[in-house]
Amino acid sequence: MQKTIYGFSLLLASSLLLAACTNQTAKDAAISSSQHQASQQKQNSLSASSKKEALDSQSTSIKIADASLAAAKSANRQTTESSQRTSQPTETTTTVKLTDSQKTSVTKAFLTWAEGQAKIGNMAVSDWYFDHGAAGRGDWFADSPDGRILVQSQVAQSDANDAQYPIHAIGGCVFYTAKDGTVGHGNLYQGDFASNYSIDMDMSRPVSKYLLGDNGKVYELKTGNGQAVSTNTGFGEVADDGQSDEIQAVPFSVSQDQGAQSELKTLLAQY
Repeated sequence: MQKTIYGFSLLLASSLLLAACTNQTAKDAAISSSQHQASQQKQNSLSASSKKEALDSQSTSIKIADASLAAAKSANRQTTESSQRTSQPTETTTTVKLTDSQKTSVTKAFLTWAEGQAKIGNMAVSDWYFDHGAAGRGDWFADSPDGRILVQSQVAQSDANDAQYPIHAIGGCVFYTAKDGTVGHGNLYQGDFASNYSIDMDMSRPVSKYLLGDNGKVYELKTGNGQAVSTNTGFGEVADDGQSDEIQAVPFSVSQDQGAQSELKTLLAQY
C-alpha cells in the first residue's frame, strides 16, 4: 500500500514538473517571438527610414542636376544668340555725293531697267514721279524710316540742308497701268499740269512711286487702287518759315523690290 502511494506521488510530481517545464518553454517561446517581432519592426522602421532618406537624397540630386542643366542650356542659348548677332553683318549705308548731271544719268539708267520690269508686269513706267504747281519757298521732301529725303530744295544747297535732310533724292519713277494700254516706257506728259496723271493713268489699279536715295536705297510709296494720285502725292512741303510743314508727307517705306535695290547699288558703285 505504501509502495502504491509512493508511486502515485512520484507520478504526480513528474507530471507537475513536466507541466512547469512546458509552461516555461511556451513562455520562453512567446518572449522570443515577441522579441523577434520587435526586432523585425525595428528593422522595417530603419529600412523605411533609410529608403526615405535615399529617396530624399535622390530627389535633391535630381533637382540639382535639373537646375544645372537649365543653367547650361540658358548659357548655351545666350552664347548662340550672341554669336549670331556678332556673325550677322551690320547694314551700312554710305551717302554718295552726285552732281546734277550724274543724278540725271543714274535716273535714266534706272528707268531703262524699270521699263523691262514694267513689261513683265504688263505695266507702264514714267520718270514723272514728282512735280508741283504754284508753291511757297519751302523745300519739298519725303519721309522715310531712315529720315527725311530732300526731293527739291527751294534755296541753294547748303550744309544746313545736309543736316536737316540726311538723304537726298537722286531721282525716281512711277509704275502704273496705262489707260491706252501702253506697256514699258509710258508717257504721262499729256495735256496741262492740271490734268496731271488723270489723262492716262488708271487709278483703279495699283500705282507705285519709287524714290532713289543717295544712300543707295530705293524707297517706295504704294497707292492707287481707287485712290486719286498726282505728281505731288506722298510728298510734303516745308512752310516758308522753314520749321513747320505746309503740306504733310505720306511716309515712303524701304522698297521690298530686291531687284530695284540691287540695280541702284550697281549704278552708284561707279561713283
